[in-house]
Formats: sequence, structure tokens, C-alpha cells
Amino acid sequence: MHRKVRNKITGRYFSLLISRKMKLLWFLFLLLLSSSLFAKGSLKGFVKDRANGETISYANIVIKGTSLGDVSDEHGYYVITKIPPGHYTVKAMMMGYESGEKEITIFGNRTITLDFDLKKTTIKMQEVVKTAERARFERQIQPGMMQMTPRDIRSVPAFVEADLFRSLQMLPGVVTRTDFSSALYIRGGNPSENLILLDDVRIYNPYHLGGVFSTFNTDAIKNVDLSVGGFPPRYGNAVSSVIAITTKEGNSKRFESRGSISLLSSKLTLEHPIPHGSILLSGRRTYFDYIYNTAIRPHVNGSFRFPYYFYDLHGKINYEFTPNSKITLSGFYGDDVLHIVNDRWGYDDANNYRVIGKDITDIRLGNRSTTLKWRYIFSPKLFAQTIFATSRFRTRFDTNVGVIDDNVDAKDVIYDLTLKSDLTYFASDKHEIKFGLDLMRLDFTLYFKVGPIEWLAYRGKKSRQAQFYSFYLQDDWKISPLLNVQSGVRFTYYNLGKYFRPDPRVALRYRLQDNINLKLSCGIFNQFFYTFNPEDFDYIRLVDLWFPIDERYKPIRAVHYNAGFEYWLNDDYRLSIEGYYKDYDHLLDLNEMGREDVDIDDFLTGWGRAAGLEFLFKKQQGKIYGWLAYSLAFVEKTIQLARASSRIENKNFPREYQTFYPNYDRRHTLTLVAGYQPESKWKFNTRFTFASGLPETPTVGWKVYYEPDDNGNIYADYRPVKAPKNSERLPAYIRWDVSVSRKGKLFGLSLQPFFQIINVTNHHNIFFYDYSLSSVEWDEQGNIIYGKPKRQGITMFPILPTIGVNFKF
Repeated sequence: MHRKVRNKITGRYFSLLISRKMKLLWFLFLLLLSSSLFAKGSLKGFVKDRANGETISYANIVIKGTSLGDVSDEHGYYVITKIPPGHYTVKAMMMGYESGEKEITIFGNRTITLDFDLKKTTIKMQEVVKTAERARFERQIQPGMMQMTPRDIRSVPAFVEADLFRSLQMLPGVVTRTDFSSALYIRGGNPSENLILLDDVRIYNPYHLGGVFSTFNTDAIKNVDLSVGGFPPRYGNAVSSVIAITTKEGNSKRFESRGSISLLSSKLTLEHPIPHGSILLSGRRTYFDYIYNTAIRPHVNGSFRFPYYFYDLHGKINYEFTPNSKITLSGFYGDDVLHIVNDRWGYDDANNYRVIGKDITDIRLGNRSTTLKWRYIFSPKLFAQTIFATSRFRTRFDTNVGVIDDNVDAKDVIYDLTLKSDLTYFASDKHEIKFGLDLMRLDFTLYFKVGPIEWLAYRGKKSRQAQFYSFYLQDDWKISPLLNVQSGVRFTYYNLGKYFRPDPRVALRYRLQDNINLKLSCGIFNQFFYTFNPEDFDYIRLVDLWFPIDERYKPIRAVHYNAGFEYWLNDDYRLSIEGYYKDYDHLLDLNEMGREDVDIDDFLTGWGRAAGLEFLFKKQQGKIYGWLAYSLAFVEKTIQLARASSRIENKNFPREYQTFYPNYDRRHTLTLVAGYQPESKWKFNTRFTFASGLPETPTVGWKVYYEPDDNGNIYADYRPVKAPKNSERLPAYIRWDVSVSRKGKLFGLSLQPFFQIINVTNHHNIFFYDYSLSSVEWDEQGNIIYGKPKRQGITMFPILPTIGVNFKF
């Protein structure tokens, strides 16, 4: 072919090919352009406090000019999806903070990270801004959920210093038995049925001084979430309540410190920024032992040394690798130490009465916990948090009093190794799915020995190693603007006994009106370890002795039914009314007549029920703030009667049961907490409690038993005759406390001296009755038969003034 013709044909071919390619490129370009124009993007980020970098929960984030928005969760995280392309103004709002606005442009299906740092303000804002309480009112589905802030904790006057558990005792559904214990009895459950979490890690015995104080330093607390029943599937191994304590992360902007000095202890909290993070260190220690033993004792010419002190220490380091990845290392350490040394007197070979040795009592108990937490945002829709934690709870009781039969040696130690991961998936505007996996290994060592006799000897080869494997799935479903349903299930496999337990749970919220919520929930809850504090000796709850349930007994189970009504009057006032019913199975109680060599007779089994009605009226803002709470509660247990271990050999013997009200069944409780903070530097707080009496078992007399001793002599043994268990009640409990404080400055320090009076009216609240023999009766043969008891009431706190000072620099 001629070269010119060939070149012409080739040119047309390439022109045609280029034309087709251009059309394809144009088509792809237009397709990409159209997808970018019509694709919807996402927005995510955190809302933080500008002053210290702490995340802000329940802040409102809205895209102006649209109906799109979100509320930050408990981590301060928010996500807004399905945003059409365009230029927008995003606004973050929170009561007590200046609003923040930022401009964004959405193009295509891209994700934009937008964090807000809000500045605190005392200026009253003209616009309507939702409070955190209002956000929870609109977002929270299950009933029985309450939150306590540091301000709420400080609003409750307390013995010596502000205490978390003492403040929680002022909420409806929470019962306290005595002034000497901060243990929480919630909706018919004993303290071991509460799941107490510190930054998502379980704490087993969170008390100091035999329960008088909790181990948590209030200066390090960010907020506390209390669920008194029907809690969601993400929580397990508890049958009564969840107390989730979140501590501060530490100031990531500047150095800050605060503390206090009281009659009991001193505490100090330090916060400091580090590159890409922050650090927090908080500690508390009693100091009377040091003052007495170093300053007072040398001048009183005495050999007595004050034997007791406690301390707790909390540390936290946060480091942010990227905006999507953050790691936290935290630790919690605390101990109570009681070491008593007395001279032992006796006669030597020369019959001289002199010191021949030392009697020693040593008690140590406390918690240690170290946690590594990793938070990662895989995508705007998937948020994950993984925790690896190791902890140890220890109780040790030793005495050496020279008489072997009287020496006590007791120990209860739990080593806890936990790995768990929780994920949140924002599937759509209607579905928020949470799921996760928990792996726990607990090593229990337990024994109680008095002289040669030993009970519950689980140590060495008999020590218990419990393993838990749990998975949960939870869905928050917005069926309509008026109806929300939270449903899910938790599966747990427990190696001791090879138990597998599914715990289904469901909660429903219906918006009857914009300011009225109706709530329902029900669910099954299982618990696989327990404490066995005998009720008749539980006047002062010194320690909780934990025991893992094994193949001999079934896990404790409770079924919860809850119904609630919430009325949001306005941003100042909120009213809630809730009713509940709990059905217990497989309850355990210590068999005090059991023997060491008969393992299957350690515990008594039974069942129970609890029901009640709770009322809460709260004023949340303004110069006057506080709440009024009332609880009507009923608790009943049916437990086997104690039996001698020898009877267990006869498997056909009848099991006898008794039904009674437990010693924490308080029928009526009315509490009032109020604060008044004018524009001046003064602040006034008060609390008032009226509670009906708790059950008690009176002594109706004494009976004499004649028994021979080893030499054949007959001696008389007087034993009390008791009325039916808990058949009477103590008098009503009444207590009124007040406190006043004033802010000021001295040498550049911000000071707040405070003065408190506990039990202003000096009401004699009965702790328990002491019964003694006052007279005797004789039968016709002249034998002592019966003694009428004399009753004397032992009272709790009298009127107690205390002083202290909070400081900050």
C-alpha cells in the first residue's frame, strides 16, 4: 500500500481510538463528579474543656441550617453521618460553656475530624442550650440510671470530708445501715451484689476504716454513673447495681493542683500536661498516727502507739498517638493497716508478775490495680476501647496472743487478670450497636482459722481459680421519634461448675410528650462469686470475704422488672417516679454449724424478693440546688436453717427454711440535700434523713444448760433465747447535717475553709441493742430456768463538729 494512504488510514484509526478514550474519560469524570456531588460525608470529633483538656460528655453538636446533629457520649465523642455536600457552620453547645463554631466543607464521601475546645463562662447565655441532664433525659433509655457530679458529691455534708459513697446513700433506692459503714444496699441487694468499676476495672472492697470511708479521692473523680437496676448487657457478674466511676484524665493545658486538710487526713491531686497528653497523681493518707506517735507520745510517758492508718493513691498517664488513637496507663493502690502490740503479763518461775511477751494483732486489707487502656477510632462509625488490667484484693488477719486456742489466722486474696474490649458501631441514625468480649481469670485463696479449727480452707491445692468468658451484644434502636428500644444479651461461661448462662435484657422508652418519658425494662442477671458476711455479726462490716461459686451451688440469679415515669419541668426541675420488682434465686448464706471436713455444707441456700417505689425531685441549677428523695422498699429472704454437718450424711433429711426480713430491709427513707450559693464567696449545704427502723432479733431471755466437764463436774452454761429472726425493728433514724464554706485567697493560694456539724440535733440513733441478764427465775427444784434481759441501746454518731480547708494553686 502507498505510504500516504497507509498513514491516512492509521491516522483515522488513532483519531477514532483517542475519541473513544476521551468519551470514556469524560464519562468516568462525570461519574466521579456526580458521585462527589451526591455522595454524603461524615463528621466526627471530641468536645473538650479548653482550660484543662478534659472531654465533655453530653454536649450538643449541630450543623446550623439543618436538622443534623449529635450529642457527645460519655467519652466526649460525637459523630454525624449522611451530610450532603456543601459548606456548613458547625456549632457545639453546653450549659456553662461558651458556644463554639467552626466552618467545614463537605465534598464527596470524605470524613472530617473536627474537635471543639469550649471555654467555661459565668455569663448567662441568651440562646437555649441543652444541659447535660437534658441530653441524658433525651438519650437514656433504661430506667434506674442516675449520675452524680463532683458538685453533687460536695453538696452532701459528710463526716470529716466529702465522700462518694456517703453521697450515693442520699439517692433513692440506696440504703445505708449505720453511720459507721458506707456500704451500699441497693434495691434489696447486699453490697457484694454491686458492680463497682473504677475506669472500667472492678474494685472488690472499696472501703477504709471498716467501711466508714470509701477509698476514692473525690478530687480525682470526673463523674459517677449509678444504675440501680435493669442495667444494660455490657455489664455482667452482678445482680443488683452498677457504680461506674470515671476519674479525670489530667490537665493537658497547664499545671494544676488541689487538695484539702481535715481532721482525718490530707489529700493532694496534681495534674500536668505532657507532650501529646497529660498526667494525674492523686493521693490521700491519714496522719493522726504520725502526729501522735512522734509529737504526743514522747510527752505523755506512755508506751501506747496509735496503731492505725490508711492511704490510697491513684495515678493516670494519657498519651495521644494520633487523633484516632489514645493510650492510658492508670493505677489504683490503697491499704488499711492496723497493728496493735500489747504487753503480755504473767508469772515467771520465781512467781513474779511481769511482762513475759507481746500480744500482737495485725490486720491489713486493700486493693491494687494497674490498667492499660487503648482507645481507637477505626472509622467515624466504629469506636473501640480495649483494656488489660491486673488487680489484687487482700484481707489478712493475724493474732498472736500467747494462747494458741485463741489465735486467729484469716486470709482472703483475689488476683484478677482481665482482658476486655468494647466496640460501638453507629450503624445508622436509628441503630447504635455495642458489642464486646470479656476474659477474666480470678485466683481465690481463702481460709479462716481460730486455734486448731479451720473453716472454708481453700488454699494450696484447694485454692480456687475461676475463669469467665463473656460476650455481649446490645442494640439501641430508634424506632420512631417517640419510641426507643434497647435490647441485647450477655453470654457467660464459667469454668467452676461449667456453667453457661445467657442473660437477655430489654428496655423501652416512650416519649409521651416532649417533656415526659415512660420507661420499662426487664432482664436476667447472674453472679458467680459472692461474700458471706453472716448477718447476725454484720454490725460493722470490716471486710468483704469473697468466695467463688463452684459446682456445689448454682450461680446467684435475679430477674429485674422496672417501670419509670420522668417529667422534665424545665431546665431547673426534674421529677422521676420508678417502681421495681426483683426475684432472687440460689441465694447463699454461711452455714455457721458446718465442718471443715464436709465441704458440701459450707453454705445454706434459698431465695428472695425485693420490691419498691422511688421518688426523686431535683433542682439542678441556680443559687439554690439539690434534691428530695423518698423510697418505699420491701425485702424478704427465705433461707435454710443452719444445720450440723453430720446431718448431711443422711441425704433424705428434710430441709427446714425460715422466711425473714434481712437486716437492711428499711421500709421508708426520706432524704433532702440542699445547697445555697449566693453571688458572694459563701456556700451553705445541708442534708436531712429520716428512715424507719431496721429489723433486729431481740433476746427474750436466757436458758441454762447443765453439762459435765472433763473432770466429771457439772457446770451451768447460760445461753440467750432469741425471738424469731428479725421480728422486731429498731427506732427510726433521724439525722441533720450542715456545712458552710467560704472561698478566699492567701499568699496566692485559693483557699476554701469549711465547717461542718454532723447530727445537729444530737439525735440518739440506735446502732444495736445490748441485752444483759438482770434477774433470774427458779423452778420448783430450785434450778435457774429463765433470766429476763435488760436492754441497752448503743448509739451511733453524736453531734460532731469538724473543720478543714480545701486549697488550689
